[in-house]
Amino acid sequence: MVKNKSTRQSVLELLKKKQELSVSGLKGHLDITEMAVRKHLIKLEGEGLISSRTVRQPMGRPVIFYQLTKAGNDLFPNNYDQIAVEILHDIKASIGLEAIDALFENREQRMRKKYLRKIYQDDPLIERVQQLVDVQEDSGYMAELVEEESSESEDDVQVTFEQFNCPISAIAGEYDKPCECELKLFKEVLGTENVERVSCIAKGGKSCRYVVKDEKKTVAKLK
Repeated sequence: MVKNKSTRQSVLELLKKKQELSVSGLKGHLDITEMAVRKHLIKLEGEGLISSRTVRQPMGRPVIFYQLTKAGNDLFPNNYDQIAVEILHDIKASIGLEAIDALFENREQRMRKKYLRKIYQDDPLIERVQQLVDVQEDSGYMAELVEEESSESEDDVQVTFEQFNCPISAIAGEYDKPCECELKLFKEVLGTENVERVSCIAKGGKSCRYVVKDEKKTVAKLK
């Protein structure tokens, strides 16, 4: 076992390096008992950082192997965002900013086709927004919806939704085009131009917050 490193961290690093190990396999790398290994594994599995699978053996008891979950893998630093930003810088230097704009416009077109299969234009506005939130939640944006009545008119309704995570925030912090394309995408898939971004993670906000307004009282309450 590496000195000055917790057993918990050592277990996680071993599973990262070896992909999967059994209790005895972990014990072979750690200076602790099998019971101590099991206690760490139970806690890590309870936290959702590792998962297990049982493999039957020709003879004897089945063996349980442990591996990192996505949440466990996410504990390890990566520089994917920085690499992506550097690649975009190279594209801008070699071809020009127009090439970067084209990349995000093409991405927006692909996403629009995907989203329109899951957002039903004949549904009331709040249901369309909820469908968009569901798609964004599945994509890792940590999205949620809040319905609000507008105080300006009894016939006006506004729906607010927020995204608390931005997978491309590093890129959006360097280039405006991703945020422009996202706003355009939301307007198109929701079928309304009345979509406003009131805060943005890439610009220092705590969330990407959108307000969608409906001028007619056609919004149905979600059950």
